[in-house]
Order: sequence, then structure tokens, then C-alpha cells
Amino acid sequence: MLDRPAHIPAAITQAPLTFPWTNQISMRLDDFDGVPAHLGTALAKISYKGRLALALASLEWVVWRLSGWIDVRDALERLEAAWVLQVSVSEVRDLGLESVRDDLGVRGNPAGPLQEVLMRLEILELMFRKGKPQLSTKSGLCAVLASHVLPADSGFEDWLEVALHALAVTDPCAPDFDRRALRFDYSGEAAVPRAWFDNPSAPRDPESAVAQWDSFVATAHAGNNPYLVPVVTA
Repeated sequence: MLDRPAHIPAAITQAPLTFPWTNQISMRLDDFDGVPAHLGTALAKISYKGRLALALASLEWVVWRLSGWIDVRDALERLEAAWVLQVSVSEVRDLGLESVRDDLGVRGNPAGPLQEVLMRLEILELMFRKGKPQLSTKSGLCAVLASHVLPADSGFEDWLEVALHALAVTDPCAPDFDRRALRFDYSGEAAVPRAWFDNPSAPRDPESAVAQWDSFVATAHAGNNPYLVPVVTA
């Protein structure tokens, strides 16, 4: 299972849950018109896999922020599996939810945004498998969700700005990407390692990235993640 990454401060796990939460807020935070213009512009400059990686990294901020108040094991296992999507879609099982609750609209209730994370992981997985260009907007909405639930002094906004600028250099948007297309072929894009977000920098060393992915996938399988298809060895 995932450990808290170095770039996410431990203090946020115990910060008071003062954010408002209602079903209406949940819907507003998932409105496709709700991505700020500057964020949408920045996302348009990075690759398809980069957009997925940023979405997952943003959702990790949310999960760790809630981890001191609610059991997040299932969310972390789903996140771990979602990271593997970039390198092997066939190794990831369905991340769909059996049901959702509509009675979690209480200020500071950690169950509300945690369910929101799970719902977003479900749609991110579906979009990525199908190469849907709309994944770009969903990525932005994951960052919007994080901004809503994280303390103002968490460091998320600064981290996000650095990550976006770096991704535009290390993982630029493909010239043939068309947001109006039914499907985008991302098979030729490089996967963005989770570990890279601890210190986003440009350029990224390709050999180090491969080593980071090999280590990440091996660790994920070693932990018997229920959302990963077991690797059969001869």
C-alpha cells in the first residue's frame, strides 16, 4: 500500500476539518465548467499521461489530508492501482463503485470528500482506458477538489504550480492531441512516475523513471493489492 509521499506534509493529516461539504458542493466541484481558466490553460500544455498523473497526485493530497480522521486503506489501494494504469492497463482491475451515498453533506465530514475521491478514480480509470480527451478537465477538477479540502497553508497550491510548469517541459502535450476527438492514442507517451512529484524537475532522467516504475509496480504487487491482477510467473 502507498506510503505518504515526501511532498505532502504530515501536519495536514491532523488539521481540523473545517471545509464545508454538501451534495451541492460536491456537484459544483465536479462541474466541467468549474476548472479555472489558468488551470485549464496549464493542463493543455502537458501530455495525456501527465494529466492523469497530476490528477492522481492531487487526489493523494486529499486522501492523506483525510487519513487522520477516517480509514483510507481502500482509497490508497485504488490510487496505487490507478498509478499502474500508465504502464499497464491490463494489470488494473475495475475501480468502479458498487454504490454511493447521498447523506454525507456535513461540514468537515471526511466521508464526503473521500467518496468523491473514489468516484473520481472510477471515472479517471474509464476515461483513460478509452483515451477520452475529457480526462484533461477531470484532472483539473481533481486539483479543484484538493484546493477545497486542504488547509490554505498546506503548500498544495505552490506544489501544483511547480508541477504544472515542470510537466509542460518534461511531458508536453502531443501536437496531434484533439480535445474534440472521440479517442486519443497515448500509447507512445512516457509514464510519469509517482516519485517524481516529490521534487518536480525538468528534465527528468529516463533511466531513473524506468527504475522508479519498476520499483513501484513490484511493490504494488508484493502488497497483494486487490485492484491489481496478480502477475503469473513461470
